[in-house]
Amino acid sequence: MGRLESNYSKWPALALAVAGWAVLAHPARAIPAFAAQTGEPCSACHIGFPQLTPFGRLFKLEGYTAGGSVPGYKNFAGMTQAGFTYLNSKVPGGLSPDYPSNHAWAIQQTSLFYGGALYAPIGLGAFVQGTFDGVAHQFHWDNTDIRLARPGVFFGLPDYYGFTFNNSPTITDLWNSTPAWGYPFVGDELGVGNAAELQINALAQSVYGVGAYNALNVTPYDVLYSEVDFYKALPNHAAFALGVGPEAPVDGVIPYWRLALQHTWASNSFEVGTLGLVDNLYPAGLKQGATDQFVDLGVDSQLQWVLPNQAFTAQVSYLHESQHWGASYPLGMTQNPNDTLQSFTLTGSYLLQQRYGVTESYNTVFGSGDNGIYTPSPVGGDANGKPNTQSFTTELDYYPWNNGGPAIFPWVNAKLFVEDTVYTQFNGLARNYDGAGRNASGNDVLFTGIWLLF
Repeated sequence: MGRLESNYSKWPALALAVAGWAVLAHPARAIPAFAAQTGEPCSACHIGFPQLTPFGRLFKLEGYTAGGSVPGYKNFAGMTQAGFTYLNSKVPGGLSPDYPSNHAWAIQQTSLFYGGALYAPIGLGAFVQGTFDGVAHQFHWDNTDIRLARPGVFFGLPDYYGFTFNNSPTITDLWNSTPAWGYPFVGDELGVGNAAELQINALAQSVYGVGAYNALNVTPYDVLYSEVDFYKALPNHAAFALGVGPEAPVDGVIPYWRLALQHTWASNSFEVGTLGLVDNLYPAGLKQGATDQFVDLGVDSQLQWVLPNQAFTAQVSYLHESQHWGASYPLGMTQNPNDTLQSFTLTGSYLLQQRYGVTESYNTVFGSGDNGIYTPSPVGGDANGKPNTQSFTTELDYYPWNNGGPAIFPWVNAKLFVEDTVYTQFNGLARNYDGAGRNASGNDVLFTGIWLLF
């Protein structure tokens, strides 16, 4: 724990702004390996994992090195997500290969982690995850973020800067209002997915990149965070070797940027920010010639209100994607030369005594109608050529070990959850959205299970 405490002593203003609730908590972790490294429980840095508090964000900003020195056995951890899926209407042919048409149990993910210091004296640390997907029956590399972080001074102001190697836009983010760490925190892999996905989500794990970030303490209570990353598609052989093949059809480099301002007072924090990327893709089946261009721009905000025995968190996110079909439209693969796709998510969560949680979330995806992209087919299809999907989710959680696990294994933690998602619109319509008679309400899903970290 000495490193985090010594950095707080050396950079008191930055610590105050980034970790404004330090009087209520301790150094923290995102997985059991971080708990083992720091010796502190999950509740020190999380308002119901994986949501980070300001204190947890400082731990990540510092490169996962607090309390550590070099790798050890305590830096390895595991995770399992298992659940039961109940859809309002069954899916003919099965929810997924080897699964029934409804009422299905699945061990969705089993992961191994390395988390913590690689060489703390220079600020080098890592969060590396490998996952076996129990639904797809495949192992793949998962969230990866390797950092080199250093304290500094910029025009007399305390500053933290760093460099990152990672495999997903927004995986480096410190807030839970962007795609990589946003809601839903546990998605149902057996549920029916809608037809449209933003590029900033779709690129996860299919790319690799390097970037630089900076957190400047502009006042004793305000931190300005900035980050720029550049990504490339994994080569085809590497993509298959890492379980994410085939190669994503990306032309050139994908720039990603992030800018956010966080204000803290007492034990609370408020963040507002923006993010974006530019992506050029070849149409399906091609690797040369003209490309399609996607420009994703977003704004987000997060509010955290933390008291000793309860906490409230709210996140809002809006993402807009401009789609220019420079290659696909001339080939007759799209109806329009240009389209848009947008998403809006509003989430509020409440945690009582670090044990009982409730979350309400609203999500909508909407955009241009394009019959070349969105086409009819049973269950997953789109009969009217529009991507519009709207849902409401209620989640109840119970954390039996959020303040420390059994004496024999104090770093174990778990979330027992029940999620109920209701669709008022799916792929553009409320009724017969797929052209085969399925209604949006047929995809209403009750998902319950356990998220176990050990």
